[in-house]
Parts: sequence; structure tokens; C-alpha cells
Amino acid sequence: MKEELCKAFCDDIRVRDVPFGLAVGTGFDTPSGDQIGFYISKPDAHGFYRIQDDGMTIFSLESQGADIGVATRAEIFRTLLAEYGFEYDENEHLLRSPPIQHEEIAKKALNFVALLLRIQDIAFLVKERVASTFKEEVTRQLMDRLKGRASIEQDVPIAPKLIDTPADLVMRAANRIPVALFLATSDNGLSEAIIAKLLARHEANIDCSVIALIDTDKSVSKKKVQLAKNRLTAVPEYRGDEEAALDRIVEEVIGFQPPSGDKKKAA
Repeated sequence: MKEELCKAFCDDIRVRDVPFGLAVGTGFDTPSGDQIGFYISKPDAHGFYRIQDDGMTIFSLESQGADIGVATRAEIFRTLLAEYGFEYDENEHLLRSPPIQHEEIAKKALNFVALLLRIQDIAFLVKERVASTFKEEVTRQLMDRLKGRASIEQDVPIAPKLIDTPADLVMRAANRIPVALFLATSDNGLSEAIIAKLLARHEANIDCSVIALIDTDKSVSKKKVQLAKNRLTAVPEYRGDEEAALDRIVEEVIGFQPPSGDKKKAA
């Protein structure tokens, strides 16, 4: 069996004996960097085998916000299971094959890896949708708040020299330095903001503000947030305190604007 599996997966396969049967590691990784692997059971009393995961695939998917109980995702999930010929045991949280014969194992194993890779697309689609919704929501609100007071450009660099590090939004107000806003739904967003800030200072030699707006603290690591806070103009968090987060950005763009009542008092 090991020879057949090695032939199917080339040299990247790693097979070891475990009490259940065989643990198989592949050369494929999930977007989060975890290795894709699976188990092959020992033959049952009738000589049939099963291929299954470790019970963490769906748990990991749902921890990323991709609840397969949601109607559209549930339909995609059921379609994938039917397409590749596997089933999901909700009680044990296992993805597994029906009982299969020895000669089917290599082909079915390839199908299982393909299924696990396709399942990752569900999480990817969720992240894409979250990022898109977040950007649309923030952009709309900032345009409303800054209408007539500052210009807003989308997906542009803060300076021509920084074409490789475009910001989600660049806002410019009269007699104020420009503000580049990066919308962070992952650590990558924070990293891009930090790089843009460093390049603006040392490559383009321009004075500017760079802000990373975090969607939620669950979408970024504490270590990356600390790095960003020590290097960027501001790192506000959006969810749960939306108005204050937007106020912080607006203040950076146009400066502090006292309430109208305070202006009259000052006069």
C-alpha cells in the first residue's frame, strides 16, 4: 500500500504506522500553512478500508468564520462531498470515505486531498467577502464624513514612487499632510501599512500619515498589532466602536474640529 501511495503522491508523501492504521502526510498545505494529511484505517472484518481526516478540518474552517451551517455554504459543502464521494459524520466531526477496497485506496486518497484543498476555498471566499464588505462600509462612511473637506482616492499609492504599496484609501485635505489608510482584515494588511510607512519616509521622502484600521482584533495577531502601533500614525479597531474609529481617521485627515457650540464660545 505504501508503494502505491508513494507513486500517487511522488516523493512528498510521508507514511507512518499508527494504531488506527496509517497516517499520511502530503506536500500540500492549507492557506494557513498547515500540512494536509489524512488517515487510512486498518481493514475491517470484511476487508474494507476507510480514508478520513483528523476531525479538525471543519472545526478549523468554522473557526475562520466559515460556518457550514449557513445555507449557501452548506450547499457548497454538500456538493463537494457528493462530487468527490465522501461523507461527513457530524457527531464525530469526521470527513471520511465509505468503505473501500484495497485497490481503490490510492485513487480515493488523491480524491480526498483534492476535496480538502477545495474545502479551503470556502474559508477563502468568506475572507474575501468580509474584506470586500469592510472596505465598502468604511469607504462609504468616510466619503460621507469628508465630503467637501478632503479628496479620497481608492487603491492608489500615497506617492508615485510607492506604486508597489497602494493604500486602500488616500485622503488629502488642504494644508494637511496626506493620509494613507490600510484596511486590515489580516496580518498582511498591517504589514503592508508598515512597509508603506517606511518607504514613504526613506524612499519617497514625504511626510504623511499612515493608518491601519483593524476590522476586529480576532483577525490579526497581538504581535503584529504591537509592531504596527509602534510604527504607524494610528491603529484603531473598527468593530464595536465604529464611530470613534472613524473619528480618529477624520481627525488625522482634517485636524481636530471642535463642536459648533465650542466654536461660538471661543468666539
